[in-house]
Formats: sequence, C-alpha cells, structure tokens
Amino acid sequence: MPLCSDIIIEPGLAPRRQQELNALADTLLAGRLPEDARPVYTGRNKLYVCRLADGLEVNIKQFRRCSLLKGLIYGRLRRNKALRSLLNARRLRSLGFDSPEPLMACWTRSAGGWCLRSAYYVCAQLDDVRETRCWEEWPDRGPFTDALGREMARLFRAGVLFRDFSPGNVLLRNDTAPGDYRFVYVDVNRTDFGVRSRRRLMSMFQRINIVEAETERLAAALARAMGWNERDTRLRALGVLRRFLWKKDTIQKPVKRFLRSLVGKR
Repeated sequence: MPLCSDIIIEPGLAPRRQQELNALADTLLAGRLPEDARPVYTGRNKLYVCRLADGLEVNIKQFRRCSLLKGLIYGRLRRNKALRSLLNARRLRSLGFDSPEPLMACWTRSAGGWCLRSAYYVCAQLDDVRETRCWEEWPDRGPFTDALGREMARLFRAGVLFRDFSPGNVLLRNDTAPGDYRFVYVDVNRTDFGVRSRRRLMSMFQRINIVEAETERLAAALARAMGWNERDTRLRALGVLRRFLWKKDTIQKPVKRFLRSLVGKR
C-alpha cells in the first residue's frame, strides 16, 4: 500500500533552495540517499553529509525505524523526532542560542497515517566545531568550565532544558579568539522550553562530565553565574550525577545484557 509523506521546509529560504530541498526530500522518502552522500556517523541513528546544487553542505539525520508501538505514538499522538528537531532548533536560535540552521524535516507514515515509518532531519553542516569531551584534560580547563557554567545559567534563565546535554551534543566553535567560547547545540529533539523547575534543570548534570571533580567545578561556576549557594549547588549536581550512574550501572546495563542474551538464544 502507498505511504503518506510529509515535508516541512523552513520558511524564508530562497525559492531555488526550497526546490532543492523538495528534491532531496523526494529522494529520502523514496528510501534512497543522494549520490554524493557520505556517512559521518552510524549508530542508533545515521548521519550523512551531502552538497546541494547551490553549494550548501547539509547534514542529513536518518532516525532509526520505530517499533510498532512507537510508530503508532509518533504517527498520531506526538510530534516525531525529525519535526521536533526542526522546531526546537528554530526555537533555540530565536532565544539566542546557537544550533545549525534548520532546513527541513520529512517523514513517511503507513497508509492512513497511523504509523510512522521513516523520518529525516536536514540542517546546515558545521565542520569547524569540536566536542567538549574530556575537558578535564584541556590546558584551559578553568576558563572553559567558567564559560560553560555561564552558558548553563543562560539556559536556566531562558527556561531551556536540553535533555541530551552531553559532550557530543554541546559543541564548541573553533573560529573564535582564544578564550572566547561559543557553544553550539546539536541533536536537539529532546529539548523542553518554559521549564522553571530547578530540579528538572539540574538534570543537565547527568552526562555532561562523569568526573565528579569536574561536575563540582561546573556546578560552582553555575552557582556563581546564578547567584546561588555554591555548596548547595555542588551537592545537588553530584546527587544528579550519582543517581544517573547508579541507574545506568544497576538497572540499564543488566537489562540490556539480559535482552542481548535473549536475542542470542534465538
């Protein structure tokens, strides 16, 4: 049976670019990739980079195909990840935060529109950036931690909860002067806005750095930027990190091992 398809292109783009994105969407929704697409990441989701005819290099994120239950949820009840990526990037940029320019989201659903089948998000490609992984080894660790604490304070004041606040998703632009830290957010589909709960916002300490000493330094920098008590903020941040690691080691890893063993027995 034929599939239903949806294409959302960011408004305000030049007509030629809109045409090119429409053509790209047609290719993706047909289950193909552009001839020049090169893979840059293969995991649960897949990332590809290709170039439009006008020279713009774009990043294509192909989301993993959903289970039947999730397909029904994203087909009818919730916005799918591709659409959320586009809308959240747009919202972040409107609030003054940096994220690659959103260009398009497209997806297919089963006949009748009941079940999500495939989803793609397209944004401008950023090359001159780096991850913030293992910053505890950087020679400029101190100034960087202070800058990241101030950036977290900006997010808190704006009510932005970036639930995937991790070293692979919080990037740094390289095209800046030494000591000028400009943060870029990617993989933003799990972002909530209008959050005023300090407890929820503090959950961003779960994965940004699992070294406790660095978590404490970052929490102290956040406290100074927000005018909070440093000791209390450090303890809260450590509590968030320790609960996350306990849950991961005590619950998530054993469950994953059990599920893998079931698959292996088939």
